[in-house]
Amino acid sequence: MKLFLVFIICTVLSAEANLAAEQKINLSATEWPPYYGKDLKNNGFITEIIRAVFRRVGYEVAVDFLPWKRALHDTKAGKYDGLFTVWYRKEREQWFVFSRALPPNEVVLFKRKDKNISFKNYQSLKPYRIGVVRGYATPPGFDEANLKIAEVHSDELNLRKLYKDRIDLALTDKITGMHIIKKKMPEAADALEWMQPSLHIEIQHLVISKKAKNYQKKLQDFNRGLEQLEQDGTLKAILEAHGF
Repeated sequence: MKLFLVFIICTVLSAEANLAAEQKINLSATEWPPYYGKDLKNNGFITEIIRAVFRRVGYEVAVDFLPWKRALHDTKAGKYDGLFTVWYRKEREQWFVFSRALPPNEVVLFKRKDKNISFKNYQSLKPYRIGVVRGYATPPGFDEANLKIAEVHSDELNLRKLYKDRIDLALTDKITGMHIIKKKMPEAADALEWMQPSLHIEIQHLVISKKAKNYQKKLQDFNRGLEQLEQDGTLKAILEAHGF
């Protein structure tokens, strides 16, 4: 009888432990201020939104901030359940499932104010050397234009190269570029500007790795929580608290 009771207790404890593990989600992200980053208030407004969404549907969230290529690689491999944020590309469906839309990115080119450069189409950019971040997706048609590309590992380095006149243009998100200049490169505020028109509006997504346990359920739970935050005004309140 005692052995039977011990068996029952162990079974119940094991089931509870498995349930608790199911309600934890491990996410990776990179440093992309002001959207997300380990040194930002609440790790940035996108991180705050994602944590609030998962809490709403009963998950405990852990986030590790890593270099982009490592975060992407480790989440593909299933070391992390998910990654934020990712732009949708068809080929990425082999590794991930994509969430409902999160606040978008406006992709632009930054230039020096003293350079007379205008954008009409990608062919008009042929004479210029354009800085891009290694591993980041680019707007539709950009890669196919076979432009002169200089790869770096961060948006900040890209803008510093632009400021020093080592490249002609820098491809980045508008809000990210403005944030970097304001917070880390104030000396460049009067020298750099973003160009109109924007190249593309990209929707940000949380992705769940197809190697994560119950990945479809995790995605469905996230989408359900995000819809609730949109409907009850929590999402809007988070954005307004961060100045957006």
